[in-house]
Amino acid sequence: MGTKIENLQVTKVIDGDTIKVLLNGKEESLRLICVDTEESQPGGSKPVTEAGKAASAMAKQYFATANDELVQVDIEFDTDDSVEVSLEKHRDNYGRLLCYIYKGEENYNIKLVEEGWSPYFVKYGYSRLYHRQMTAAEAEAQANNLVIWNPLTNVRGTTRDYTTLLPWWFMRGAIVEEHRLSETTSGVLSVRLDYPKILEAAQTNQRITIFCDLQGGINKSLGGGALIFAGSTFHRFDLWIPNAYSEERAPLMRLIATRYAGMGRGYVYVSGEVKMYQEKPEIVLTGVEQLSDFPPGGIA
Repeated sequence: MGTKIENLQVTKVIDGDTIKVLLNGKEESLRLICVDTEESQPGGSKPVTEAGKAASAMAKQYFATANDELVQVDIEFDTDDSVEVSLEKHRDNYGRLLCYIYKGEENYNIKLVEEGWSPYFVKYGYSRLYHRQMTAAEAEAQANNLVIWNPLTNVRGTTRDYTTLLPWWFMRGAIVEEHRLSETTSGVLSVRLDYPKILEAAQTNQRITIFCDLQGGINKSLGGGALIFAGSTFHRFDLWIPNAYSEERAPLMRLIATRYAGMGRGYVYVSGEVKMYQEKPEIVLTGVEQLSDFPPGGIA
């Protein structure tokens, strides 16, 4: 059982998997963990679909009362850390809280998968609490041709290519699971989970190993160098490759492009001296030996 916070007032339903609640006197956005309903509004990288519009409409009805007000809910984090730690630790790249949400006794995240509104979304790791239930729920929804698994749902518009996405998500989820097995003994820092420690290490130019995601690949070229945004809006962390387009750096650039970026592994262990540069931590990459699929000492 994860850490719970009870009786939070829903203030807005954005779509099928994003909701706002009042928490500690301020409005917080919740990004529901291990689910990913299709899009209902344009503006992102994913297509708007009929399934996404239907999921959004369902969610708005689900979290409404008979008087067209919004209900109170409980939230549950994916670990049993204290409330204070959970509120800091369980946030996505945009600062939204990552959690499960309950209306009464019903776990809404599992409901989304079970009824076919969402796949079991493991791109950022398996559910620690409900992996078996969500796996079974997804299989049941697929077997019964529900919503996103029914080709007729989006037949008149765009759709998502789950045939390609599911194996890729599963690969990434398995990598995160390997990392979780080693994180207590390897000394590796995670950009999302250990950001304060990374900032502290950068103040004294320590040599560390960081677990991060290079899915976005090279983000910017500057003065012959290449910059990778290996953190996020909420946890800023950069990798800098000097003389990136020289013959000497070609193997490093090729490894990033072919193994980690795009639909590759994404996750990587980066080792090097971390320093503060323009108010954010940064590691300079000069060779392929600084990147590894495994933490120091291998997998426990």
